[in-house]
Amino acid sequence: MDIPGFMSPAHVDRMNQLLAASAEVRAAAAELGGTYTMTYQLDGAPSGTEYWTTVFGPHGLHFELTAPPEPDVLVQADWTATMRALHAQQDGVEAPPVGEKTTGDPAVAKRLEHVLALGRQVATIKSRLPELTEPTDPPPR
Repeated sequence: MDIPGFMSPAHVDRMNQLLAASAEVRAAAAELGGTYTMTYQLDGAPSGTEYWTTVFGPHGLHFELTAPPEPDVLVQADWTATMRALHAQQDGVEAPPVGEKTTGDPAVAKRLEHVLALGRQVATIKSRLPELTEPTDPPPR
């Protein structure tokens, strides 16, 4: 089986399949008592701004690669800083701070994070993180 790129459509599809099959995740999401969205807005990605959205509802949770018009919780961060932290985590070393800015009701965010943690246990699969290159100085003139 090919290893998908991190948060690529193939990666998200596979994670969503695993999430849909989990009775524990469905029950935890249903206990939230409504439908909620948590979006990560990552600025400075090679393709521009990337959006990673988690939708929580009575039928479970799933990931999307789009931004809802008004997410219940919005986490804004720099794409490169986020990727550096994910690389460090994957390598088992201390991750540098990402400097996230979170907006939305902190109580809702805490409830969503709890369900998302369950989802991560079920749906974390091997994926390829994008390569990061260090900025180089321009050649001397």
